[in-house]
Amino acid sequence: MSFPESFENVTVKTLANVYFHGKVVSHTITEASGQRRSLGVCHAGTFTFTTGDPEIMEITAGNVRAKVDGEDEWGVYGPGQSFHIPANTSFEMVVESELAQYICTFG
Repeated sequence: MSFPESFENVTVKTLANVYFHGKVVSHTITEASGQRRSLGVCHAGTFTFTTGDPEIMEITAGNVRAKVDGEDEWGVYGPGQSFHIPANTSFEMVVESELAQYICTFG
């Protein structure tokens, strides 16, 4: 799976989403179709996120380990790989490289 290099015809929120004391930062974009995504960067660390909508996390740089609540196994993901998170749940993500980048698609 390859990720898009750019998005056209989008609206970008100018204020960043900042989590975990600045160790995870993203910007929300909305496509003309209404599809909402966030583009983010994670520094090394362990993070637990909760979801409202279903999400697809697509790793664009770096490497992460992730485990969705209720699953027994950790997955390992690098550039071009993704994992799915159901709505109204949580997942743990461990960034072992200096930085990881991602595209999160909602809904």
